[in-house]
Amino acid sequence: MHDKGVMASHAEDTLETVSLAVLAKTFETNTFGPLLLTQALLPNLLASSHPRIGMMSSRVGSIADNSTGGMYAYRASKAALNSVCKSMAMDLKSKGVVVAILHPGIVNTNIDPSTHTLPEAVEPEEAASKLWAVLMSKDLEDTGKFWHREGQELPW
Repeated sequence: MHDKGVMASHAEDTLETVSLAVLAKTFETNTFGPLLLTQALLPNLLASSHPRIGMMSSRVGSIADNSTGGMYAYRASKAALNSVCKSMAMDLKSKGVVVAILHPGIVNTNIDPSTHTLPEAVEPEEAASKLWAVLMSKDLEDTGKFWHREGQELPW
């Protein structure tokens, strides 16, 4: 399961303030990193008896679910990751690899400390446990779909 991600501060990621440096760092980590890591690990993955890839995305990357705007670098990097993962799912389906695109919900991590006081925020251990269960419950009919940690499919 790929779970690395970065998000610039809200002040650095607005229409008026986002910079090429913020965009580059965010895309390098959130989009290009998972793709290139999967590419590097592909021989090992294909040798597995039950190959699966879990990609940590975010509901913020859903174009259909965007009702707030903002977060340009983060939102675009996760939308791009969703696209990469969908292509990966199509390319690997014939090889028996399940690709699940995962949304952890709001989690108490350092990526956005402003969310720690929200009642729906959970600890990392709970999110990881639930995401693992979602990933392990999916099969080839589910490959390339976007899933919430609670198991429901999310809109693109």
